[in-house]
Amino acid sequence: MTGKPDKTIWLITLMCILLGFLSVMAVAEQKSETEIGGVASLQNIEKLVNEKNSLEKEKEELEQIIAQHEKKLKEYENSLAEKNLQLQQVQKEVQETRLTAGLLAVKGPGIEIVLNDRKPDNFLSSNPYMLSFFIVHDSDMLHVINELRDAGAEAISVNGTRIMANSRISCGGPTIHVGKYERFAPPFVIHAIGDPDSLTAAFQREDSIYHDLIAWGLEFQIRRMNSVEIPRYMGDTEYTYAKTVQEDE
Repeated sequence: MTGKPDKTIWLITLMCILLGFLSVMAVAEQKSETEIGGVASLQNIEKLVNEKNSLEKEKEELEQIIAQHEKKLKEYENSLAEKNLQLQQVQKEVQETRLTAGLLAVKGPGIEIVLNDRKPDNFLSSNPYMLSFFIVHDSDMLHVINELRDAGAEAISVNGTRIMANSRISCGGPTIHVGKYERFAPPFVIHAIGDPDSLTAAFQREDSIYHDLIAWGLEFQIRRMNSVEIPRYMGDTEYTYAKTVQEDE
């Protein structure tokens, strides 16, 4: 009876010792791994910090280079903008000169005038010798064009031919010469760009050629237009004898 309890106690004691030893070994191993892991983490952090510092330094150097290039680019853009502004100004002046010279087709509000001879009737049949009084003459057309200019017309054409200060308008028998090469028979269609009301009002004055032509029975129609197109001048523009006056002359 007394032997069995002693043996059991020894077995229990041995098992406790063994469990305690295993527990101590497990804790020691875990502590060792923790220490090794801690050392490795510190080394990685130090490496990452060094890399971060290196990258920040490289970033600063790149930012300085970028700033220098941006400065040069800005200077170039300003220089280019100034040159473009000068070029645009020159182009604008050239366009304005061409516009004044009539070398550009133009459009805008204005009026349309149709001039035509008197239609045949009994009076003309009975008085054929007076026929010349009832047709549109070059002087009539000149009167109309001059009244348009006086009323502020900015561009004028006759049957699609641009009229300039040096445009020829002369009699050619039953036709009228317009410009250097064109020759038209009635009806004559005159277009003018300007304020439609002002252009129309010019022919309502008492001294206007309109009243004379209407009195002789000629056709004189005036129509306001929102948009009138007038082609560019196609005649000669060279000056043979006229020269510019130099300031030092």
